[in-house]
Amino acid sequence: MSGRKLWLYNGFFTLFCVAVAHFILQNYLYMRPCVQCVYIRYYMIILGFASILILIFYRQIWIFMAGFLLFIYGIICGILEALKLNAIHKAILSSNPFGVKGCLDKPIFELNIAWDEILPSIFKATGQCGLDMPVVPLDVKFDPIQAYFIELYQDGWYLIPPLKLINMAQISIIIFSIALILGLVSLILRVKGRK
Repeated sequence: MSGRKLWLYNGFFTLFCVAVAHFILQNYLYMRPCVQCVYIRYYMIILGFASILILIFYRQIWIFMAGFLLFIYGIICGILEALKLNAIHKAILSSNPFGVKGCLDKPIFELNIAWDEILPSIFKATGQCGLDMPVVPLDVKFDPIQAYFIELYQDGWYLIPPLKLINMAQISIIIFSIALILGLVSLILRVKGRK
């Protein structure tokens, strides 16, 4: 497998995860994104675009390196935000109100760009940190599949809901880790001269 192809997969993978979070979890299952969720989504988009930038300019070393630095920045910031969200999850589950720290009412992005005003459907925080269950409007009628999943995630989003195994923050850490592994493997292939 070529390093360049791995960047394609990495870009597709991270942007696909953002699309699932936005279109399925937020819009279809009514899970409102909190500030930490918005930050995680933001850094996944950075990863996706950095991957695409590297893919397009794979042979131009300076643009490749700039894209790779942007990619690493997105990984580090994304994992830190996911760890913060996981700590909030733990504090809520342990009924420790003093453990819920760091969740703002409104996200603050780099360079003070108001992404939450520019693209509110993607970047506006409408939920509370650590509470990732559906918040359904009263006048909504569901199709059977939608009703099933809303009921399934009523106690919060988990990869395996009956076991309450791997919450939203933990799956985000896994996603960032997979992206990092793919990025490092493709960097090694690039250094070895495999296209």
